[in-house]
Amino acid sequence: MKPWHAQVNNFVGQGGEAAAQRYLMEQGYDILETNWSCKIGEIDLIARKGKMIVFVEVKTSKTIDAARQRIGLAQQRRIANAAQLWIREHAFEPSYLFRFDAILVGSNQKLQHIEGAWTT
Repeated sequence: MKPWHAQVNNFVGQGGEAAAQRYLMEQGYDILETNWSCKIGEIDLIARKGKMIVFVEVKTSKTIDAARQRIGLAQQRRIANAAQLWIREHAFEPSYLFRFDAILVGSNQKLQHIEGAWTT
């Protein structure tokens, strides 16, 4: 990949993440973290709504279907492992629930929110 391709992809991805963040806030979620990273990996968004903590992977592509296909099993495992570390670091009480969501962003900022996109 040429260096400028990576820059364009990064810019598009940031736009998708900003759209996803706005959407979650409009749905009543509090955004706890954006682009949280550790030695295991990165979590695009971490949000809370009531007693539910949500770890969100945002994928941006030309179509929603293309975005959906870009979340593989290895990435799901990395996000789940990173989430476990985040939970340990933030010591949430046992009454909290945790979920893995995906927000898929297509052209014109159209998005699809998949609650419980995968489990561990």
